[in-house]
Amino acid sequence: MRHLCNFANRLFFRNFVFLFFASAALWANAQSTAPIPDLYKTGFDTISAEQAKQWLSILAGPKFGGRGTGQKGYTLAAHWVAGKLAEFGLEPMGDGGTYFQMLPMTRLSLDEEQSSITATGNLKVEVKGNLSIDQFSDQNEIAGKVVFLTFAGKDAQLPSTVELRDKIVIYSADAEAIRTAPRLVAGGGPVAALRIVEQVTAGSSQLLRDDAKTKSTSVSGVISRIAANQIVEGLGGKTAWLDEKQATQSHSTERTLKLRLRTRRISAAAPNVIGWLEGSDPELKNEYIVIGSHLDHLGFRGEAMYPGADDNGSGSTAVLNIARALSENPTRPKRSVLFMWFAAEEMGLVGSKFYCDNPLLPLDKMVCMFNIDMVGRNEEKAGETAEQNVNTIHLIGSKQGDPALHDVIMKANEVVNFEFEYDEEGVFGRSDQANFYAKGTSVAFLFGGFHPDYHQPSDKPEKINFEKIARAARLYYLSIYYAADHGPFKLPSK
Repeated sequence: MRHLCNFANRLFFRNFVFLFFASAALWANAQSTAPIPDLYKTGFDTISAEQAKQWLSILAGPKFGGRGTGQKGYTLAAHWVAGKLAEFGLEPMGDGGTYFQMLPMTRLSLDEEQSSITATGNLKVEVKGNLSIDQFSDQNEIAGKVVFLTFAGKDAQLPSTVELRDKIVIYSADAEAIRTAPRLVAGGGPVAALRIVEQVTAGSSQLLRDDAKTKSTSVSGVISRIAANQIVEGLGGKTAWLDEKQATQSHSTERTLKLRLRTRRISAAAPNVIGWLEGSDPELKNEYIVIGSHLDHLGFRGEAMYPGADDNGSGSTAVLNIARALSENPTRPKRSVLFMWFAAEEMGLVGSKFYCDNPLLPLDKMVCMFNIDMVGRNEEKAGETAEQNVNTIHLIGSKQGDPALHDVIMKANEVVNFEFEYDEEGVFGRSDQANFYAKGTSVAFLFGGFHPDYHQPSDKPEKINFEKIARAARLYYLSIYYAADHGPFKLPSK
């Protein structure tokens, strides 16, 4: 019996060893990469996670204030990127020999002297210094009954019994609830949503596409605690209603509050940043590849700064890495490369649409367009942890155009070895490549996936996977060379 046990043990051990080394061989084969072609290696080797960290920490740092289009931080970021392009030796391709293509826009601001907050019973609250609006509606006069809300805790929810439609909502939120409270309030359909802050420090303004209407049916902004206290007392309520509790609280009054909001329109502008790397082939250099990312994010909203480290500091950083790598590689692509950092993507793909409608180069000379948007995080959603997505990335739109463009990226990926996912085609219309596709260009869009910090003040550099940014840059760096060799990619006939 013992001999049989020993024999079984030896057989089990041999099988275990065989399976272990077979599995290891399979894993090693899956992780193997093709060698970097010698022609491209010098530039390829300049792309690193360390460089990505350095640049992204600047782009998503306090100096640029979240890069909100029309805000000072975006202008500073655009000039910083332009400075890097000059450093790399890229040619300026913008207006008047600059790196900037200016988007005509309109700034809507509150005329504080002509605006008012009133209610029956002689209630009148001073607007100046107490109210800041970041989203106007087409209605200059708003009236509604008031709902006072306090949100507390990271799991704060709107009580099912609270009706916000057509109401004016004045609310407070603690540090944990501030991430979700604005969305919860907006989802209720109020005519105005005003968050209580201790002190109003920012002026009222909203940037719009030139000659555009606000399109919003509600107003949002912040109101000082002093003014909120005056309103709640003037309507017969209690100031204690405005203090954050352990759970969401709501109170309402029957009296109507009136907001009279007079606005001024002034001309404004925001720049796309554009640089040019001339191709090496004298006969082909008039054709070009576009590589782009949006530079803007949400900036300051009220007192909160939205750094936008992943969205889209990561993509902007990746394109910077590619620009430097191509400029330093001894062999340039046969066809030229147009680098673009778009403004106002968060306002509805405004910068890329403006370029496509007002191209600085003939669109029929465009070979293809590569877009990078949010490649600095590992996707994290229901049923998938960030740890499961270290090696994954979404490749979007590459199969919608010329199949040869998809093949080019597959060839480049033999070196970089991403695990591509194709289950986010639904976001194709939400990033800048969509405008180029609409003009008849084959496109590809790299996207890391959504995560809990998307469009939150917590989208910070310390949460970034810098190696993923570097890998995304390496992938498109090689793809540009292969695309430049291939020539124009055509959309399938409809």
